[in-house]
Amino acid sequence: MDERYDEKNQGTWANDAQMPDILKDGNILAKETAKKEQAEVLGKWLWILFWLIIPSAIAGILSNENLVGKESGVYIFGTLLSMVVGILYGVILLPMRGVEEKYRIAGIFSILAAVLSMGLEVIQVESPLMVLVIGLPTLILGLIAKYYEFHSHAAVLREFDLEFSQKWLTLWKWYCVIIAGMIVSTLVVLISFLLAALLILAFTIGTAVIAIVQLVYLYKMAKLFRQYA
Repeated sequence: MDERYDEKNQGTWANDAQMPDILKDGNILAKETAKKEQAEVLGKWLWILFWLIIPSAIAGILSNENLVGKESGVYIFGTLLSMVVGILYGVILLPMRGVEEKYRIAGIFSILAAVLSMGLEVIQVESPLMVLVIGLPTLILGLIAKYYEFHSHAAVLREFDLEFSQKWLTLWKWYCVIIAGMIVSTLVVLISFLLAALLILAFTIGTAVIAIVQLVYLYKMAKLFRQYA
């Protein structure tokens, strides 16, 4: 029989049922304290992430060359803002690695994706081949970053709200669908420009919906952890 030794009370017990109540209470208190400490860290940084998505969305609009024109000052400002926000987003994910290690990977890949995206704009590559060479790794890095971010959110929520945790995993699947749809849309241009335009419009709307849902989820997460702490 696997007996456990209690140094404080100089006794042994065979299972948790035989553990003295005072020790059970101590274990529960220790776990609760740890959860509160984790919630405090998560609540702080997730709240910042929530507010960071707002300038990110604004930057996305301002850096859309179809809306403002690539030569305009608004486009340049939007592009710079997008890069800065992208790097900050990754930096803010890093402190949460103490709660969930996947946040560290998400942060690193977010920063790398933002830096590569910056390089693509600074170099101003015109060749489709070079755009593909630089753009494809940027896309892959971004996907990896989102994978680890969404799965990190799901992991830390598991002990607090399992249903909410599953929602992040579902959102990741829809995110993949949208990205795949955008890629397919660009290929459809070779067949039908009109169809490609319609698909791009549809998946662009889908991207906006995903961003809004992510914003709502981050707000709810931050609120949940801040209240728990």
